[in-house]
Amino acid sequence: MNPQIRKALVSDAAEIAELIRFTSLACCFSAENPCPEWYLESIKVEQVAKLLQDEQMEWVVASHGTRLSGVFAIASKRNVKYFFVHPQFHGSGVGKLLWRHAEQSGFLGPSLTVRSSLFAVPVYSRLGFMVSEPASQFKGMQYQTMTAVRD
Repeated sequence: MNPQIRKALVSDAAEIAELIRFTSLACCFSAENPCPEWYLESIKVEQVAKLLQDEQMEWVVASHGTRLSGVFAIASKRNVKYFFVHPQFHGSGVGKLLWRHAEQSGFLGPSLTVRSSLFAVPVYSRLGFMVSEPASQFKGMQYQTMTAVRD
């Protein structure tokens, strides 16, 4: 079944927060590299609901039936903030569909940046992003800054 792609609503906040939390814990952290508490606080329902109302951000979700399978959010058409696909749907094309929808909706500017988890670097590379700085760490969270220039 192909996912439905649509603009996210504030009423999606709880499901988006859970999708980000679950996917982050499953893919980006381990016993040796635990998820920082500040990050978990930043993706609570209340925080996500506030961000969904931010006029500088665009949010898109993918759903399979009544369940969200992916989320994409970008700030000011240039800073990718959230791009998560539930692990059950990795490799199924959900991420590509979210990206294509963001492109077709005019959400992506000519120059993009992301602080990617180390897990997601190959995904961003396939989308045309290149490593622009050495991998770094912020309050216990490892990331890779990447940029893309679009035609």
